Amino acid sequence: MSRLDLLRYFVPIAAKLALVEEELQRTLESDLAVVRRLAGHVAGGKGKRLRPALVLLCSRLCGVASREDVRFAAVFELVHTATLVHDDVIDHAQLRRSKPTLNALWGNTLTVLFGDLLYMHSMSSAIAGRSFRMLEILADVTTRMIEGELIQNDCLYNLDTSRQDYFDIQERKTALLFSGCTETAGVIAQRPEADCAALRRFGLELGRAFQLVDDLLDYTATSAQMGKPVFSDLREGKLTLPLLTLMERAPEAARPIIQRVWEAGEAVPISPGDEQALRALLERHDGFAETRLLARQASQAATAALNTISGDPATQKLLLEIPEFLLERSS
Repeated sequence: MSRLDLLRYFVPIAAKLALVEEELQRTLESDLAVVRRLAGHVAGGKGKRLRPALVLLCSRLCGVASREDVRFAAVFELVHTATLVHDDVIDHAQLRRSKPTLNALWGNTLTVLFGDLLYMHSMSSAIAGRSFRMLEILADVTTRMIEGELIQNDCLYNLDTSRQDYFDIQERKTALLFSGCTETAGVIAQRPEADCAALRRFGLELGRAFQLVDDLLDYTATSAQMGKPVFSDLREGKLTLPLLTLMERAPEAARPIIQRVWEAGEAVPISPGDEQALRALLERHDGFAETRLLARQASQAATAALNTISGDPATQKLLLEIPEFLLERSS
């Protein structure tokens, strides 16, 4: 899924997305050379802007007339970027979006501090919005994201990782950030709690579907499509749903391969033989099929939640297409 793939969804909000980019540039401006250097690298590898787009599209659905949606779209993108920066340090990642990571270029210390700075900028901008409810949402989202990272790191290289561990990590690290983005529109538009809850559920289920597909792609996509090495999750000691399913259904076949990959170390690419064997096992024991099924169920739950909300019909139609679109992505 590239920025071009998403273009048709971004057309109605193009003007406000441009304002988000300006807001992000202003936020990252600094008289410190080191900050400018790090910020310039991050800006050069910007992502798809899916999270700010969700803020803006849901705001359009709800009829938000102010520019507060621009403010909070930028806030959520800063939180997301800060999380990626910290994740790359924790995961010892060398590539992100086909570019060297900050930590690969400048080391862990500067990278962690820059991630902290991004968090502080996001909170400062949110405080300026003078919305107590939005501050509650952001505090909860960031707290849960850190909890998710703690759970994930506690489960690293653990063959006894459970499905519950996986879903706890998925919800905290990914889905809740999506739900914060979508609920923002209801808060800014002063919609009733029922609408805010529906928007929150839409984002939560969308985030679940997104992460399930992401975990699937780690085993099915190419490095060029992903912008990072494939099988990264496994090499970093993480068991995501495809492998958890395989461990439930064929542990004796899966265990030796997983242990060989872990013993080799995360810097060593998985051998072609083990890669081929693992993919074959995942196909044979429905590790891929079950992940696709749960992603589709989450996508359908997102659509059902959004159908309960009234608003701009054209925007609602676009939003209803996004869950299905994310299921078909290849990167």
